[in-house]
Amino acid sequence: MQPVFKRILLKLSGEALMGTQNYGIDTQVAESVAREIKAVHDIGVEIAVVVGGG
Repeated sequence: MQPVFKRILLKLSGEALMGTQNYGIDTQVAESVAREIKAVHDIGVEIAVVVGGG
């Protein structure tokens, strides 16, 4: 597969990483997101990740 973009910025909300917890980061959610990011990186896309930020 040929990527459409060479570089991307991925902004995640802190809430997205909470999963079903009341606070903090759910490690299963974080690992799932990390696997998705790695899959995109493996096809040659450079990725910047921002968590939170308003």
